[in-house]
Amino acid sequence: MKSIAYSKLTTEYPDATIGLEQQLGDRRADILVEFPQPQFPEGRGIGVEAQHKHEDKDVDAVTAEYLAAGYSILWLAEEDFSGFNVDLSGILPTWPHAVQHDFSDGYHGVIHWLRQSKPANPSMDVVLPREYLAEHSEGLRRAWEYGKFDQGGQSDWNDLGFWWLSASYDPYQKWFKLTETPDGRTMLQLGKQVRGTEHVLAPVQTEHSRNRGKVHSLAYEVDSADTSAGEWADIEKAWLETGLQSTSVIFKLVATPSGELALSLGKYKEHSDDGEFITVSTEFKRNLKESLHELANLLG
Repeated sequence: MKSIAYSKLTTEYPDATIGLEQQLGDRRADILVEFPQPQFPEGRGIGVEAQHKHEDKDVDAVTAEYLAAGYSILWLAEEDFSGFNVDLSGILPTWPHAVQHDFSDGYHGVIHWLRQSKPANPSMDVVLPREYLAEHSEGLRRAWEYGKFDQGGQSDWNDLGFWWLSASYDPYQKWFKLTETPDGRTMLQLGKQVRGTEHVLAPVQTEHSRNRGKVHSLAYEVDSADTSAGEWADIEKAWLETGLQSTSVIFKLVATPSGELALSLGKYKEHSDDGEFITVSTEFKRNLKESLHELANLLG
């Protein structure tokens, strides 16, 4: 449950620092989301508590502790999860729940002022010129891909598979996942969180035998990979089918100078120098092989 929630939160809050089993005062949060700066209405961050069946947590007392510390709180139960997805709409924000109100002397004057009749707020439709859209189409597309898709407070991203490249309790989180966008496209994400979140999100085709075979080939190289040279070296690379003529995606198994294995994911646009690339190391060779085979099966 915590891994699924962690994955969803990294998508929802890409600029936040997110950790598992983090200390907050005298309490250890199951997951703690901390913002670079306090924001409205969540405050300093969000504490996430998983409430399992038969687990005795004092919900009221724990909630009060988070709110008093300036953090919103999200309680998650088993019914909030569906496959690799989780409903994050139940966040109890710091504002207004942590604000003390005193109406012993009646409503404050500003309340009476706010209740006065006022003219309707003016509005104006602004149509962006086609030239602007053409010039900035790539930036707008990237913002759309990395943005949040909210409908009724829930993200429309759907994770099809999620795999750790680090221990789930490690403060330096590393992962890769296969996720589906609201318009039905499938994206491969490779990411890490050290001092902030870094990740690359690249389109890939599913139900595609070539992609399945290529990723299986990466997995087969894990056990026999030679990482003793003490330098960066490509062990196996796969150009994945994207279904987009203008976009190329490469997925690689790499040896690192420290003798570890790493995954690399790159996305390149035709006739553009603005490629995206990331390399994430892992110490879990056995898990890596199994995880890549699972990814391959989802692609095929």
